[in-house]
Amino acid sequence: MLIRPYAESDIEEVVEVFRSNIPKYFGPSEEPGLREFLADLAEHYYVVEISGEVIGAGGIALNDDDTVSLCWGMVHSDHLGTGLGKLLTEYRIERSSEVFGKKAMVTSTSQHTEGFYKKFGFVTIEHTPDGFGPGIDICKMRLEA
Repeated sequence: MLIRPYAESDIEEVVEVFRSNIPKYFGPSEEPGLREFLADLAEHYYVVEISGEVIGAGGIALNDDDTVSLCWGMVHSDHLGTGLGKLLTEYRIERSSEVFGKKAMVTSTSQHTEGFYKKFGFVTIEHTPDGFGPGIDICKMRLEA
């Protein structure tokens, strides 16, 4: 397994990882936002490769309020439950400290992964039913520095 910086040539493989998680974790209407993010804001975005195949991705970004967002974290549905999501999240938390220093972290996730992030110490600060689309709530979460 290799975690490396995202390259523009990875876009279709990352989108395939995203699509593999529709409809439980993402709604189809979110794909343009992912593509826009990858085109414009992927300075600190990373992919997980196994045998040259991208099977996961996720990034970090500094927000205007001096927090750091975990952004667009995902693992291909064929690899869910294998521990890759945990490794990728630990990597992003570590990179956040290295790149931005000790800052509070935030993420907007769904009710399906809320428990996953709670294991890292994130707490839910806002819950919006169907916020990402039908059956996919927005759970805004925060981890203090």
